[in-house]
Amino acid sequence: MKTNVRAFLREFPRMRRLATAGKVIVVESEGQSFVFHRRRAGAGVLGCMIGRAKLGKLRDGPAIPLEEWGTLAQ
Repeated sequence: MKTNVRAFLREFPRMRRLATAGKVIVVESEGQSFVFHRRRAGAGVLGCMIGRAKLGKLRDGPAIPLEEWGTLAQ
């Protein structure tokens, strides 16, 4: 949805409800565009990777064999 700054400020409660419902509001002013939308709640440090990492082909055990660790393995 596109709007201008004046309408955005005047109708902020409505704009907030629209953003909460998942709409993206583009506010245009003097040749610039600003985007207003709901920010998703984070799920931790790697929350952005939820559903994107493919873990099906990982091998069992450490990624680097213990023999290669040398004295650090002790």
